[in-house]
Amino acid sequence: MHISSLFNFQVFLTGFNNIPPPEIYRPVVLWHGLGDNYNGSGIHSVNDLISGLYPGIFFHSIYIDEDPSGDQQKLLFGDANKQVDQVCDQLKSIKQLASAEGIDAIGFSQGGVLLRGLIERCPHLSFHNLITFGSPHMGVMEMPLCKDPRDWICKRRNELLKKQVWNDNVQRKVLPAQYFRDPFEYEKYLKHSFYLADINNERNEKNASYFTNLTKLNKLALVTFTEDTTVVPKESAMFCDIDTNWKQTIPFDKTNLYVEDYIGIKRLHELGKIDFHFIEAAHMAISDEFVEEIALKYLGNT
Repeated sequence: MHISSLFNFQVFLTGFNNIPPPEIYRPVVLWHGLGDNYNGSGIHSVNDLISGLYPGIFFHSIYIDEDPSGDQQKLLFGDANKQVDQVCDQLKSIKQLASAEGIDAIGFSQGGVLLRGLIERCPHLSFHNLITFGSPHMGVMEMPLCKDPRDWICKRRNELLKKQVWNDNVQRKVLPAQYFRDPFEYEKYLKHSFYLADINNERNEKNASYFTNLTKLNKLALVTFTEDTTVVPKESAMFCDIDTNWKQTIPFDKTNLYVEDYIGIKRLHELGKIDFHFIEAAHMAISDEFVEEIALKYLGNT
């Protein structure tokens, strides 16, 4: 029997034999991380796993460039603010997302901090759950590590970028620099940060809409990699900060961002809407079993 005919037959039976209709699931969007692209094999694997659990679920992999190589490059050299605006328009143009009562969003590494900015700045879409994996919500103190430790060109590039990280040209053109946040140079960060200082509402002038939009979430799930050496400090993935006097990690609920509730993290936490998860592995070393666990917990039915 043809698929469409089979579906019509099921609808017919539903009306007469009280057979429940097919499940309707919340759509899912995913924003990949640095060094990957929207059409990569890992993204397809995640899509296949989620679709296996929820047949027929709508899945959209966010892109900046439809050419995969271009997409990968623009997640290194780009403007985070323009990309967030571009993706807001991209998602609004997709009818399954524009009309959805709730969208579940997954962010891998850099993609997670971009997705959070999107949720804060794109109120035209309704987001339900946000799950981030190793995302630098409180920034990074080091540039992304070179994949090959013997790649001296990459190392030299990172050294130069770190020295010039507060330069306006670097801030506007190098995307990882836009979420660079060194607590030991906090005033420079507040003055020059092109992206993170704004979406974290850390400057004196606060944007109340960021609080309003983020606190609409049903759940914020924060995944931290315990052996992470790419996101430094790794605790940034769960909104922790660094005490510059004691040179120790400030607990999640003792940071200024939490205590003063700049973006609604305290409100979400008090409502029991923040979950913490840990993977005992290096950055982005995620097993299928863990993805399945997260999918079963946070994705699925409306």
